[in-house]
Amino acid sequence: MERHRTAERQISRGPRRFALLLFPNFPMMAFSSVVEPLRAANALGAEPKYAWITVSATDKPVTASNGITFNPDFRLTERPWADYIVVCSGGDADQLTAQAPIKWIRANLRRGAHLGSVADGAFYLARAGLLDDYACTLHWRSQPAFVEAFPHIDLKRSVYVIDRTRFTSAGGVGAFDMMLDIIQRHHGE
Repeated sequence: MERHRTAERQISRGPRRFALLLFPNFPMMAFSSVVEPLRAANALGAEPKYAWITVSATDKPVTASNGITFNPDFRLTERPWADYIVVCSGGDADQLTAQAPIKWIRANLRRGAHLGSVADGAFYLARAGLLDDYACTLHWRSQPAFVEAFPHIDLKRSVYVIDRTRFTSAGGVGAFDMMLDIIQRHHGE
């Protein structure tokens, strides 16, 4: 897969671009469950249908919950564009308050991007008001705290939820199923 280092999207009919925003202690299973279906979809066609990049809020590498460290493709300061943004955060997503990623997310939303999260990333998006008027889900252990913190948001007790331009999953297997659904919506069964 070719990674483009340009910040602004060039007009083309090329692959849909997913940006995975990585926060420390993100779950590797959920991360892999987003990327691997995209890779498999590309392998089934003559032309790549998807591209993906990793993004970090800082200049530092990001370590997953299993101890594997990533050097993301982009920092937020490079303002990468995306058709789809996936927030990958660990069990402390209810504590995340980073504002720089929210500005970057909002800029991509203005360009028409879709926004989602895996595991507990819905906490981060809800705190920023990015799930208002959308249904969502997150890991089952975090659902009671989420309902208490955001009673106005329509929480579904499901493995994943796709609501218009928002998509959320409850964890690794849920992310895999969600990605298969997204790919099917783009290209059929």
